[in-house]
Amino acid sequence: MSASLKYRPDIDGLRAVAVLGVIIYHAFPQNLPGGFVGVDIFFVISGYLIGGILFKGMTEGGFSFREFYSRRVRRLFPSLITVLGLCLLYGHFVLFPDEYAALGKHLAAGTFFIQNIVFWQETGYFDTAAILKPLLHLWSLAVEEQFYIFFPPLLLLLWRKRAALPWIMGLLLVVSLGANVHASVRNAGADFFLTPYRAWEFLAGSLLAWRHHNGTEGGGASQKLAPWLSVVGAVLLVVSMTALKKIDPFPGWRAALPVAGSVLLIAAGRGSWINRRVLSHPAAVWLGHVSYPLYLFHWPLLSFLFILKGEKPPDVLLAGALLLTFLLTVATYYLVERPARFSKSRSVTPLLVILFMITGFLGVLAWKGVLPGVPVTPEIRRIQDALRDRKSFQEFRRVDLPGGVAVHAVGGNGPQTLFYGDSFIQHYMPRIRELLKDNTGGARGAVFVARGGACPIPGVESSQWPECPRLQSDFREVLAKDPRIDRLVIAARWQLHFRDRHLYGISGKYLSDPEGAELAYASLSKLLGEIPGNIKVSIVLCIPAGKELDAKRYVTRPLFGSGITRGKTLGTDEFLAEASVINERLRKIAAQHGAEVIDPAGTFCVGGECLRENADGPVRYDEGHLRPGFVKEGVTYLDAAVAP
Repeated sequence: MSASLKYRPDIDGLRAVAVLGVIIYHAFPQNLPGGFVGVDIFFVISGYLIGGILFKGMTEGGFSFREFYSRRVRRLFPSLITVLGLCLLYGHFVLFPDEYAALGKHLAAGTFFIQNIVFWQETGYFDTAAILKPLLHLWSLAVEEQFYIFFPPLLLLLWRKRAALPWIMGLLLVVSLGANVHASVRNAGADFFLTPYRAWEFLAGSLLAWRHHNGTEGGGASQKLAPWLSVVGAVLLVVSMTALKKIDPFPGWRAALPVAGSVLLIAAGRGSWINRRVLSHPAAVWLGHVSYPLYLFHWPLLSFLFILKGEKPPDVLLAGALLLTFLLTVATYYLVERPARFSKSRSVTPLLVILFMITGFLGVLAWKGVLPGVPVTPEIRRIQDALRDRKSFQEFRRVDLPGGVAVHAVGGNGPQTLFYGDSFIQHYMPRIRELLKDNTGGARGAVFVARGGACPIPGVESSQWPECPRLQSDFREVLAKDPRIDRLVIAARWQLHFRDRHLYGISGKYLSDPEGAELAYASLSKLLGEIPGNIKVSIVLCIPAGKELDAKRYVTRPLFGSGITRGKTLGTDEFLAEASVINERLRKIAAQHGAEVIDPAGTFCVGGECLRENADGPVRYDEGHLRPGFVKEGVTYLDAAVAP
C-alpha cells in the first residue's frame, strides 16, 4: 500500500485539533481568537488524504470517477442530510418568515455545493450578520467539493506526464497563493469564500501526498528530522490560533501559518513524539472520527441561539448548545453516518443522492414561501415590514466620475449638496430623494460619497473595513473637481468609530483609546479647516443605536414556539452617557471652523426613551440603520441642507 494511504491516527488527532479550534472560536472567541484557522487545517488534511487516494488509484490503473464520487457521497451526505433536515424542521417553528426564506435559500444552494458563492454575493456592510446564518459554515464544504470536481480530471489529464505533475501542482499552488494574498486587501469577501483563492491549501496537502506516495520514508520524515518538523508545526498552529484575530485580513499571507503547520505535522509522520503521544491519543483520534458531524452541528445550534436570544447569549446557553451539539453528533455518527458509509448495499449511494435532492427541493419551497415558517402575527408582520424596507439606494442614479470615483446622485445639475460619511449618511437617502425628485435642469441636486463601515476622518483605517482610505480619497477627489458643491453634510456612526474597541486606528493608535481619539479629532478639525470658505458645512451628531433598538432584538423570542414578548428600549440618559463626550468634541470642532451642528436627539429622544417604533412600526431595520419609509416621512433635520 502507498505510504500516504496507510492509516494515520495522528491525522485524526489533527482533525480533532481543527474542529476544537473552530468550535471554541465560534462559541467563546475571546478564549481562542484565531481558532477559525481550523478550517485551513481541514483543507490541508483533505488535500493530503484525497490526493493520496487519487495517486494510488491512478498508479494502479484502477481509478474510477464513479467509485471516487460514490465514496464522497457516502462520506458526506448522511450527516449533511441529517443536519439540513433538522435545521429546516426547527427553523419552521422558531424563525421569522424572512429568516426561514433565507435558510431555505442557503439550503437549496447547498444542494449544488455553491453556498460559498451565494455567501460571497451576500457579503457587504448591510448584509445579515454572519452568526445569524445557520448554514454559513457550509461554505467550506462547498469549496472542498468544487476543488474535487476539477482536481481529479486534471490529474487524469496530466497523468501520462507524471514527472511534471508536482511542478504543475506547485505552479498552481503559487498562482492561487499569490491571488489569495493580492485579493486579501482588495476583495476580502471573494478571498475568503471562493475556491480559486483557497485551492493552494488543498494543493499543499496534495503535494505532500505526492511526496509520500513516491517516497521511501514510510509516510514520514527521517527520525532525526521528524521531531523538529512536528515541534515547528505545532508551534505554528498554536501561534495561529492564539495570535491571529478576526480583524486581521484573512486568509491572505496569514493563512500560510496554519497551512505550513499542518503540512509539517503530517510530514513528521507517526514516529515523532507529538504525533505519537498527543495527536494519536485515543481521545483525540475518536474526536477526529466524529469531527465531520461535530463541525456540521455546532454552527447551526450556535446560530439559532444568537438569532433567538440576541447578540451575546449567556455562557450557560452557549455551553448548553455545545452539549447538545455533542449529543447530536454521537447519535448521528453511530446511527446514520457509519451505517450508510460502510453499507455493502449498492442502493445506498443513489438513495442518498435522492434524499439530498429532496432536501434541497424542500429548501426551495421554504425560500419561495411555499413552505412557511411561524404564523405571521400582527407583531411579526410589523417587524417584517421594517426588515423589507431597506433599499436606501433605490431611484438614485449612479455616476462614475473621472478617476474611478462612483457616487449616488439625485436632483438637478445646479448647486450641489455633498453628503459624506459611512452608512449613517446613506440611510438619509430616501428623504433627500423625496425632497429633490422633481428638481431638473439648474435646480439643486445632491451627491453621496459614502461607504458602509468606512470612517470619514482622514487617516483613520480599519482592517475590518478596508474601504476607509478609498472613501477619504474619493471625497477629496469629488470636492476638488466639482465646483457646483456649496454645501457639505458629514455624518457617521461616531460611536462605532470611537467606542468599539480596536476596530479603527490612526497612526498606529486605536480610536477607542484616548491618544488615538485625540489624533482622530485633530484630523477631523484639519479637514474642516481645508474646506473652501464658500461651502457651508454641517456635522450630524450621534444618533441612538444599539441592540435594544433592533427590530428583531427588542422582542424576546423563546427557544421553542413562536410566542414573543417585548424587551426594554434604550433610555435617553443611557444614550447620552454614551454619546456625550463624542458630541461635545464634535460641537467644539464645528465651532472652531464655523460649521453647523445638527443634533438628531430631538427626533429620537422622547419621554426618556429612544424612539424605536411609531404607528407604522419599527423605525430601524437593524440596531442602527433607519428604515427608508420612516426616513422619507419622519426625518426632517437635514431638509435645510437641500433647501432652495
